[in-house]
Amino acid sequence: MLNDYVSYNNDDEFKKILEDIFTNEFMQKYTNLENFEAFKYSSAVMCTWDSPRLVYSKTLLDGFVRESSQFDTWDEMVVTATDQRFGKN
Repeated sequence: MLNDYVSYNNDDEFKKILEDIFTNEFMQKYTNLENFEAFKYSSAVMCTWDSPRLVYSKTLLDGFVRESSQFDTWDEMVVTATDQRFGKN
């Protein structure tokens, strides 16, 4: 199984963006979880959230997203959260 990864830059900007877009309100509205911290904890088997790179199996993470949210994919969840946070919705 191939893994995807996202390299964080030195100031952890990507991590901050994820924390910013996945508000408690968003997570409670669209997922079965209370907050993004719970999402990260629940998906820790599939993702390395606290390492210098976010390493994950797209197939497994998409499956987790389907099971725990109203979205079909991680990408769809990120786009929706970003659009809502920055006013495109």
